[in-house]
Amino acid sequence: MQVTIIGLGLIGASMGQALRAKYGDKIHVVGYDSDQEAHNNAPRIAAVDRSEWNLDDAVQGSEIVICAAPANAVYDIFEAIARHLDAATVVIDTSSSKRAVTDWAEELLPSTVDFVGIDPLVGAGFRGQKDAHYTLFEGKRIAVMPSVNTREKAVKRTSDLIEDLGGRATFMDIDEHDSFSAAVNGLPLVVAASLLSVASTSPSWREISRFVDSNFQQITSPASHDPALGHATAVTNPDMMVHWIDQLIGVLGLVRDGIADEETRYDTDSALADIFVNAWEQKLRLENGIEPGTPTENPLPTAGEATMTLMLGRIGQQLINRSRLARKDPTKYDRRRMR
Repeated sequence: MQVTIIGLGLIGASMGQALRAKYGDKIHVVGYDSDQEAHNNAPRIAAVDRSEWNLDDAVQGSEIVICAAPANAVYDIFEAIARHLDAATVVIDTSSSKRAVTDWAEELLPSTVDFVGIDPLVGAGFRGQKDAHYTLFEGKRIAVMPSVNTREKAVKRTSDLIEDLGGRATFMDIDEHDSFSAAVNGLPLVVAASLLSVASTSPSWREISRFVDSNFQQITSPASHDPALGHATAVTNPDMMVHWIDQLIGVLGLVRDGIADEETRYDTDSALADIFVNAWEQKLRLENGIEPGTPTENPLPTAGEATMTLMLGRIGQQLINRSRLARKDPTKYDRRRMR
């Protein structure tokens, strides 16, 4: 079987490595990338069997064509490969903006081929082809959004491909996906770029940069991605991005007003304090794999707790309540620490 991968960055190269590791000589992986370094390096890291400089040569004879390029490059790619695809080819796209790409597939690809949109949810912290690895998708969810015209056979082939990569197919509504993707993928890119832009355009940036610590480095880390990726993520999913940016502006407005209000700024039960406390709690839940909104139950008192209540009265009950809080949900923040 021949598979073509267009775009040999983190996702494309890792897919090629995973497929070649699983099938060996039973599969032939052809690669293409407009970036010369990524293109030339892909065979060296066992991501492809051969690299092709022409898109038409790269896709001819392939049963599956995987487009792992930034979303804003997909239109031109689909337009270039459309007339060179074999009948019954399955075209799979991995970008984060599924509605736009699906519309382009319907417009440009021939009716004899099937299109399936997927989004590998592999997490953050990776930096392009140099971080590619055949285990990247193991145990990870891969969102799947077939076109309305996609045949069942093509959906099955895509699901099988995801299983070959070691991932788990998760079928999603396309609008829901693009909204979620804008919130957790696009918005961090915008925040990182905006924060660096605000700080670096200050006349005092040289002095400010000396105060940069790990917090600033972490929150701006998405800005180290290729600007083409950030730009593509934003402009190919505009309505969802605008929605989440508006939500962010609203919260920043509350933070600003809370800091500016002399009467309430020190109130630990204020809207300002709520934002910091909720962020702390939700971050801890994410880090510990605790599902948001997980209900908790009040446990019955132990013998030791009953004795403490009898001996210490109200103070003993307060100690018990604090102990229970930590025991039933350690992600709840004790606001007394803010006073």
